[in-house]
Amino acid sequence: MNELKPIDGELAPEVRALVEALRDLFAGLGVSTRRYAARRAYDSSTISRYLSGHRPPPWEFVLNLLHDVAEERGTTPTAETIALLRSLHAAAVQAGKSPAHKVQLLERQLAEADQEARRAVARERWLEDTLQDREHRIRDLEIRHRELQAMMGMPSRTGGGPSAEDGSVDDRAQLRNEIRDLQEELVRVRAFHRDAEERCERLERLLAASKEQEGRTSRAALLPVPAPYGDPGSGATLRSTFGTYHFGEVNGIVNLFTDAWQVDEELVASVTVHVRYDNEHLGNGLLLDGRTVLTVGSVLQRAERGEAGQPLQIGVGEQTVDAFTHSSCSMPGFPDVTSSVGVLRLAEAVPFPDRPLSFDWRLTPGRQLLVGAHTGSGPYSCLLNVTGRTGDWLRVTGELTGGLGGAPAFSTSGSIAGLIMGMGVDGERRGLVLPSATLREFGALLSDG
Repeated sequence: MNELKPIDGELAPEVRALVEALRDLFAGLGVSTRRYAARRAYDSSTISRYLSGHRPPPWEFVLNLLHDVAEERGTTPTAETIALLRSLHAAAVQAGKSPAHKVQLLERQLAEADQEARRAVARERWLEDTLQDREHRIRDLEIRHRELQAMMGMPSRTGGGPSAEDGSVDDRAQLRNEIRDLQEELVRVRAFHRDAEERCERLERLLAASKEQEGRTSRAALLPVPAPYGDPGSGATLRSTFGTYHFGEVNGIVNLFTDAWQVDEELVASVTVHVRYDNEHLGNGLLLDGRTVLTVGSVLQRAERGEAGQPLQIGVGEQTVDAFTHSSCSMPGFPDVTSSVGVLRLAEAVPFPDRPLSFDWRLTPGRQLLVGAHTGSGPYSCLLNVTGRTGDWLRVTGELTGGLGGAPAFSTSGSIAGLIMGMGVDGERRGLVLPSATLREFGALLSDG
């Protein structure tokens, strides 16, 4: 359980209750999320999001986890345990405010409506068959009654008559009552069936619209927060795994996820650090291990304006630690860019992802890069387009803004593509990225003890 991310502190109580129950179950497996992901053909980062509350798990995941834990213990899940988890899952989905929660809620409602419709169809068929059987039986009784009358030489009855009719009168009366009751129930079941089908159609439309909204929201996670809404007091909160964004007219909290890129957003957030000096934003950096940060010369140059020997503050997730400049090295120059990189050593070790960092060594024009970092106004994410090369630099355009210097950029494969080095000076949204292939030349710098 030590590998699990902390539970999101902003979860609704119902969501937290489900997450805690799932974490208790998962602890019973005694395996890592990566190993369980391989066992069940899940993505390990997805499991991590399920168990930290960042993403609502589908009911199938909850049920699979329960059965896997029961198998590990040599038991079978009890009906009471399944019912408890189902109620926790239903409450969590109902309480969640993200588009993913809404989609799951609608999917659950659609499944329930579909089940009601199928039960109505089955009941309707049974009623029709039973009604047909009763009608056949009453016709048989009518035929037997007439045959009996003919054999006894009795006139056909229209009212009273002999009392000895082999009980056919009582049988026919009972069958007529049954037929009347069956016909009335059939009318009710058919009406219920129509309502269930209409509810299914309505939920299908809502689900299609919600999935489209979820897709738009996922794509919006890759876009920067518009400048007019950068004021934390301007409105409600728009939250992604890159950080907390304040967005003017959005009501409630919206969790943003994207499956279009093979980018582990939690990895991006855990290795992209915020560099400050005396609470002033300087830039960003790449966490290479638990004690080492790689950043760019513009960040180091701004830090040198402070008192000599004073530490920098490095924000790693929710944690802040001191750091000192360890070494630096100049890069081939480029106009208006502070062309150097440097290493910062942290005063104390910080948590580092258990998965190794990967680097994208070959980037060609037309590729896209993702940045999730900090500016002076707070967390910020954007997409960059690689337009070409100038010497050792990559030229990029996109929704760049001031204060992104030193931020690692990630390629669509989820690998580190390089560090943002500089911005255009003419107001255009263009800049330079020092690619990972060039960073390999700094092996001596990084290993210098």
